[in-house]
Amino acid sequence: MYICSHIHISINSPIEKMTYLIKLDSIAICGLGATDFFHNNEVLLLCFGVIILLLLIIMVIISISKTKRLKTLQRLNEVAEESRLLKNAFLANMTHEIRTPLNAIVGFTNILAETDNLSREERMAFLKEINDNKDFLIQIINDLLDFSKIEANTMEYCDGDVDVNALIQEICAMENAHPHPSGIILEFVESLPQCRLMIDRIRFTQVIGNLVRNALKFTEQGSIKIGYRRLSNNNFYFYVADTGCGIDEEYRKEIFERFIKMNYNIRGTGLGLSISKSIVEHYGGGIGVESKKGEGSTFYFTLPAGMEYKEYGKF
Repeated sequence: MYICSHIHISINSPIEKMTYLIKLDSIAICGLGATDFFHNNEVLLLCFGVIILLLLIIMVIISISKTKRLKTLQRLNEVAEESRLLKNAFLANMTHEIRTPLNAIVGFTNILAETDNLSREERMAFLKEINDNKDFLIQIINDLLDFSKIEANTMEYCDGDVDVNALIQEICAMENAHPHPSGIILEFVESLPQCRLMIDRIRFTQVIGNLVRNALKFTEQGSIKIGYRRLSNNNFYFYVADTGCGIDEEYRKEIFERFIKMNYNIRGTGLGLSISKSIVEHYGGGIGVESKKGEGSTFYFTLPAGMEYKEYGKF
């Protein structure tokens, strides 16, 4: 019999008392049964709890993974949209860049063909404009062809020994043969006594030429210096330094990317530096720029020491 000393229960009949005692016995039996069950199956219940905990952890991991995937997809969509906008801007700019020299060539050619009383100086001036625009148009086409080859991974390289000093002197002589409005002269200021590299002459000239032309575009006064030297690790360091307008820090990392053009008011495809980067990286080198707004820029690239051609005795 079970007696509850703290609770007063009113029982009016023997039947109600019996019913109440039966309920108390049932509750006690259930309590003892539950205690025995937990005691006898403690390991099983512990394993069951661990399984539930693992399931919860897996669910959390899956949720985090889905969130990361969604963020990644969102970022990819943003990059794709940015690339699409850059391509559209590039195509619009190319349309303008190609039309401008073509219009100049056609216009000056018509003037020469239809006008009889032009002086020799006027004819020479018109011919110079035609030739300059022809060269610019060829440069645009070459940049577009090279860019398509890089994108398709079909750029060809024909390596041979190149006299670096002679090549840079040729580039300087060619650029200085065409007077620039600002009167700037390209100066070859630093070199090694002798240096030959095993490299594609055309591609090497293309890289240096792109850096030089880029400097000439953005330098109105001062100087443009070109040179090279060996670093402490024996790698070759080439540079083109100007006293031009300089580059904002936020644009320095983007300037070597495709479709990037800092100033759309200046003629050019915006592909030259991107092409140069691909060529330099093909040979295991690196490319970069040091610049301060309003004080000029120094574009540079490095080439591995292993590219040096050492069989000088054959020449």
